[in-house]
Amino acid sequence: MTNNIVIITGITASGKSELCDNLIKRYRNISIINCDSKQVYKEIPIITAQPPRQKEFYKLYGYVSAKENYSVGLWLEDLKKEVDYALENMQTPIITGGSGLYISSLIKGLSSIPQISQEVRRNVSELKKNLSKEEFYELVLSKDLRIQGKIFMNDSHRLSRALEVITETGKSIFVWQENRQPPLFSNFKIYTILPKREDIYRKINSRFITMIENGAIDEVKELLSMNLAPHLPAMKAHGVPEIIKYLQDEITLNEAIQIAQANTRHYAKRQYTWFKNQFPNSEVVDCANKLTEFGIF
Repeated sequence: MTNNIVIITGITASGKSELCDNLIKRYRNISIINCDSKQVYKEIPIITAQPPRQKEFYKLYGYVSAKENYSVGLWLEDLKKEVDYALENMQTPIITGGSGLYISSLIKGLSSIPQISQEVRRNVSELKKNLSKEEFYELVLSKDLRIQGKIFMNDSHRLSRALEVITETGKSIFVWQENRQPPLFSNFKIYTILPKREDIYRKINSRFITMIENGAIDEVKELLSMNLAPHLPAMKAHGVPEIIKYLQDEITLNEAIQIAQANTRHYAKRQYTWFKNQFPNSEVVDCANKLTEFGIF
């Protein structure tokens, strides 16, 4: 193995965690470093599918309180410490996770976009809810002409982000992105796992059932008992809003499961589009096992 850094990313439920377990069995001198924005929270290991933590191998999992509004900037600071430590100890750092903003900031450098206020977030969210897809796209385009040909009508997440940024700052999100801080590392090899969609959707559905059986509802009860502000990231982890509605008697458990599964599938669909366009230097594989069989170093 070399001292190069390995990044393994890919859509949700693509087998990244199982791959890392297999890599640990095969190579002992590696450090698995989390790059998932929700797996950092210690109160929700089940619903965020955190790996069983062997602290000598797994870093930056379940170490932040759900009370915290943890950010990509803080994560990059923590990441650098873990990568430096691994390299100093002759370990290969393997950074793994599927959070687009975290991966993008790691590879391309952190964007200097200022914090978006809760009021602006709420207003944009209301507009997205009350307008049709076409109307919302036209609204964002009227505010920020630079999105044309770069963000498309079906990409409601990035459209919302673009509208938030130009509303808050008066500048296009693309202006901010052109003024990124330099990336932390340049010596990395990146792999993207993109299995067949039907396989992923099936796994998402079964994985959420398993989470429920393993205690996800108790985790969300614990979150509710902490009286956290609804805008905090831990409260938005996949499955948490739906289980909250179930616990507050707004929907049945079966409805909560079905809605959470559907929302996670929609998220995976957006990830497919995003990952295909973001990292041209990535080696794309359709099955995580291939990286175990053929090696990644």
